This record gives sequence, C-alpha cells and structure tokens, in this order.
Amino acid sequence: MKKILFFLLLYIVSLAADIPPGYYDGTEGLNGEALKEVLHDIIDGHIQYSYDDLRDFILPDTDEDPNNTDNVIMIYTGWSIPKEYFGAGVSNWNREHVWAKSHGNFGTTPGAGTDAHHIRPEDDSVNSARGNLDFDNGGTEYIDGDGPTGCFRDSDSWEPRDAVKGDVARMIFYMAVRYNGGTEIDLEMVDYIPSSPNNQPFHAKKSVLLEWHENDPPDDWEISRNDKVYNWQQNRNPFIDHPEFVAYIWNNTCADFSAEPTSGIAPLNVQFTDTSTASGEIVDWSWDFDGDGSEDSNLQNPSFTYEFDGVYDVSLTIEDQFGTFDTMLKNNYILVGAANIPVVILAESFEQPPDWIIYNAASTNIWTRTDEVSNNSYPSSVPDGSWYMYMNNYQSNEPGDDWLISPQIDLTDFSDVLLTFSTWTKFTESIPGLQVVASVDYAGSGDPCLANWTLIPANLPAMNSAIWTDSGEISLADYNQSSSLSLAFHYTSTGTSSSTCVAWAVDAVSLMGLENSSVVNEMISPEIYLSNYPNPFNPSTTISFETTNLHEFTQIEIYNLKGQIVKVLPVTLSAVEGSQVNYAPRPSSFDFAQDDGRKMTRAGSNKYSVIWNGTDNNNLPVSSGIYFYKLNISNSPVGKMLLLK
Repeated sequence: MKKILFFLLLYIVSLAADIPPGYYDGTEGLNGEALKEVLHDIIDGHIQYSYDDLRDFILPDTDEDPNNTDNVIMIYTGWSIPKEYFGAGVSNWNREHVWAKSHGNFGTTPGAGTDAHHIRPEDDSVNSARGNLDFDNGGTEYIDGDGPTGCFRDSDSWEPRDAVKGDVARMIFYMAVRYNGGTEIDLEMVDYIPSSPNNQPFHAKKSVLLEWHENDPPDDWEISRNDKVYNWQQNRNPFIDHPEFVAYIWNNTCADFSAEPTSGIAPLNVQFTDTSTASGEIVDWSWDFDGDGSEDSNLQNPSFTYEFDGVYDVSLTIEDQFGTFDTMLKNNYILVGAANIPVVILAESFEQPPDWIIYNAASTNIWTRTDEVSNNSYPSSVPDGSWYMYMNNYQSNEPGDDWLISPQIDLTDFSDVLLTFSTWTKFTESIPGLQVVASVDYAGSGDPCLANWTLIPANLPAMNSAIWTDSGEISLADYNQSSSLSLAFHYTSTGTSSSTCVAWAVDAVSLMGLENSSVVNEMISPEIYLSNYPNPFNPSTTISFETTNLHEFTQIEIYNLKGQIVKVLPVTLSAVEGSQVNYAPRPSSFDFAQDDGRKMTRAGSNKYSVIWNGTDNNNLPVSSGIYFYKLNISNSPVGKMLLLK
C-alpha cells in the first residue's frame, strides 16, 4: 500500500507548476478582511497528508538542495543535510513547524499540523533550541555543536538568518489566512510577546514579520518551493506569488510628523515635517493645523503661521498607493502665546486620613482606609503609597449602599480638566458593585441621595480580576464652570454573602487641568525665547533659551503631565564679559558631573543651552511621554517636548 501511495505522489509531483491561470480571480481591488476572506477561500481545502508523508516524501522534494540532490536544506541555518532520516537520538533533521504547533495546540494532525507550506526541515538541535519561541529581532547567536547558526535567541524570541526572514514571515502570513476559523482553528498574528500563553492560537511579532517581509522579498528558491508544495497540496502561498497582498491586508502604513518650533509668540511660523512610513508610496497628505476639522494643506512638508494665541491640535492624514489611510493626531501640540503647565487640582492617595465624606446609606460595613496587602480578600499591592480605600459588604446585615465622596472642587479657574484614578475588585456578584459619579448640587455633607448624580464613564477592572486598573484620562469638560463639583465612588451590593457582594478598592485619585490664562495672565515675554531640539527626542534633547533677564538663581524646570517637577537644571555659568549678567558662580552644591547631560553652556550673547538626558532629579530615567519646561523667570514661555522610547 505504501508503494502505491509513493508512486501516486510521484505522479502528482511530476505535474506542471507555476500559478494556474485565474487562480487569484476575485482578489482585484480588495484589501483588508475582504481580501483575507477571498484568499482563504482560494487556498482552503488543500490535499492533506500524514506527518510521516512529510518526512518520507514531501520535504525531501520541496526542500531538496539544488547543489546536492541527496540532501535537504535546513530552514533556519541553511545547512545541507542528507535526506535519509535516521530517527531520534541521531544527529539529523526534524520536521519544524514554523508556526509553532503549541500556538494553537494543533499538534501533528492533518491540517495545520501537516501543512507543508510552513513545515520545513531543520537540524534537530536547532529545532529544539527554537522550540515554540515567537519571532523577533535580538538576543545572542545560538551556537550549535556543529558551529555558528546565524540565528539569534533570547528568553522569548527567535531570529533566523537574514536570508530566510522574509520566508518565515510569509509562512506565518499564509497560516493566518489559510486557518481562519469556521470548522478549523483560527490562527492570528499579534504584536506582543509572549503571544501564546496557555496554547492560544496566536503568533508574534507582527510588526517585525512585516519588516522582514519588506526587507527580504521572495527569491527563486522560495518561488520554486511554492510551486513544489502546490504540486503536492494543490494550494499556494499567495504572499509568495503576490507580495503586495501583505500590504493590502496587514498594512503597516503609519502617519507621523514633527514640527519646529512647537511654542512661541504670535505670529508663530511652524515648519512641519512628514515622518510617515508606508508599505508603498504615499500619494496624499492632508493637514489640519488648528484642529477645526478642515484641511489646511496637502503638501508633504508644509509650513503654517499661527496668528493668534492658543493651544492647537494638529493632525495629518496620509493615503498610500494601495488606498490605505492612516491619521496621526497630536493634541495640544502647538502652544502660541499664553501657555500654561497643567497643575494638580486634586491628588489623593489616602496616605493620610482623607478629607472625603464616607456616607453609609445601608448595611453596617463602610468604606475604610487600609494598608492591608496580606489577606487574599484584599489587594496584594498598592498603586500609590501604602494606603487605599476599601469596601466589601461581606457578612454585613443587609445589602450595601455606601458612598466615598470627594470634597467640593472649584473648576472655574481651570480648563482641559482630566480625572484619573485606580480601582481594584475581587469576587463575583450579579451587579458590578461600583459606579463613579459626579454632582454639582451635592451639599457637601449629608445624604447624597438628595442630590443629582451623573455617571462618569471610566475604565474599571473586570469582575473578580483582582488587578489594579487605571481609569484612563477622563475629560471633565462638562464641569469646567462648576464651582462645587463633587466626585463619588458609589458602592452597592445585592446581599451580604458570597456571590451577592464584591470587594472594591480605590487609590491614586488625581484631577489636573490648565489654569485659565485670564487668571494667571502669563503672556510670553518678547524678551525671553525658549525652544528645544530635537523634538520628539530620544535619548536627549537640547533646551535653548535667550534672555536678558538671567539672574543668579536661574534654572530650567521640567514638568510631567501632572504638573509635577521631575527635573531642575540649574545655570552653572559664571559672569561672561559682554553679557548683561554679573554674578559669582553657584556654590558647589549646585554643580553636576560633566557626563550626566545637565551642563549649561553658553551659545552666544544672551543665549544659553542645556542638554536634558531624560532623567529625573534622582538621575533615574523617566518614562516616554509629554513634558513641559520653563525658566523660573517671570513671564517665561513654556515649551512642550515629547520623549519617545
């Protein structure tokens, strides 16, 4: 019987290859999921073989060494090894699942487990070293007993030799289309590592695979192998035949831009630079410089003059040759005239007994301040400090109705107010058990049920997740003019026992906003000029300023989005002849090491610059994000910069 199968297979292999006429009919003009579905229908239903057939017949044909027909080529290393299979315990080759079979737990059963489009010969020790790792750049070279492999490995990823990176990517693309759900497994690419805990049907790293595909297009070997697999299975890898299909489905077109300067006095002329990337040629740019929703320019690198004071959103929308669009919006990107640093209006981490109202409308249990982290009914950590607020109606005398209410907050002097907080929950109940609400008519004491409360949409943790969850930045624009805003965490339960009440915890409540310019009246002085370059930056940026008002204690102050000072950069210059300052050098306590990126230098008459290397006052690296900077001089402008890591 095996001989009959073998001759039948030889007959199939002898058939002509190449793309059959009309094979990709129906794909014209499609992209995204529509194209993915049509390609799935085209390559679905292939002839399936056993796992032994791969070893005995198929791979010796599809991966044959053109320079030695007795050998097969290893996928990751490129080594040529005899076709004859000697079995376990002997230095030989294995059948490597490029889409690791544990990433979906499909094993070696016909279908995904025996599909020759992604199963390749590989040296057994190299195969073992790769294991089920995701694909990514980096790590150290894996040295096999037979020598260097050209492959790199770390704890969670595998990087094959450069010559087959595109081959690997296109095999993963094929699997994500061929096995697309329905009656079969649904395989998907993701852009995080590890991709597949608990045998989930995911593989990574999508962005890196797209990059490998672009940098290593199909070569003659890969094209020939695709023809051979078609002879056996009667289906093809469409991303070898049509590499452009990758961009059509998983477009990596990404809009981005920079600007110089991003702050100053009106009229402010700003030069914008397109830094977008795309799978193909970008054919259209649409800029909105003032956030009004209208196109202001369709040039690639335009300039724009801001005539009026304000804080402006800027967006860029691009279109590539494949008809794919992408938009980058940068909020509060250009600051003209009055520009204020966000300030903290309310910050409560409950490290001290809070000035909050705890109102018990029902049951004997109430919101309690605690630092408990050892009891499994409580959080095992605290997001800010050591204390937090906790509520659980378990073993109370009746269903719960309990309030944790903030002091009244006056927002009349602020704009762009944002609320953030962290919450935690455990156990299950028929209702979530917590709502975040706001009121402008709560009296500030007494029964909250007598006031009107509005639900505040927020990101809350999933029931029984026992994970601290950030609420996200919640706009309170609807309360900008309120002089008596109250925020509340309203806890309810349907009962007092297991499955009828849950535990909730709250911490790190923060309210921040911009002080209205009518209040601070901090117009930028024409005598002070402030900028930084590059912006965005990584790892350092040069902050430059020009002023005739330098004094002994001049320093640059850098703030985060919460209005907290993260870095102070003192001026360390003595008086320089020709300048309009005359003071002695600072005491040594203000001096810094030459190599820590904070040395103040003279750039010219009344012009100074300092390099900030992205560290805080403890010389620890700060996180990616937006930072503001200003001089501690009256009427200093405020600069805005973006650290990208």
